[in-house]
Amino acid sequence: MTLTPFERTRVIPTSAETCPFDIVVHSAGTFREAVYSSGRDVTTVEDFHLTWSNPPGGKSLASPLAGPFVVEPNGDGTVTVTIDGNNGRFTAPGYGLVFADVGRLVYVADPSDLNTALRILQATGHQDVSPFPQICAALA
Repeated sequence: MTLTPFERTRVIPTSAETCPFDIVVHSAGTFREAVYSSGRDVTTVEDFHLTWSNPPGGKSLASPLAGPFVVEPNGDGTVTVTIDGNNGRFTAPGYGLVFADVGRLVYVADPSDLNTALRILQATGHQDVSPFPQICAALA
């Protein structure tokens, strides 16, 4: 088992596909990874939080992350990724739920890019495709 502390701040720049202002994204927590003899790779997060903010506007939204990120080889050069739990959920006063990626998501991916689904196998719960543009108003 491997424990990897993680902390990163990045900027989502202003664009036609995002918001009319930069968003500062801060992520912090610990990844716990276990790789089994079958090739099954299970990563869970501990005390992991995301904060998206608009510093000039003084507003921010936070989301805890929880649940496993399971990667299993398919034998054909692809992997099956299963994410159960909360992979992001932002709410804001006066807006309610502005973005959610919660429930169960199972998809086939290339092992070199685990975050891009080649084919969705199952999506249950609340799976918003993108936080944009709805998150912009809550951060403005």
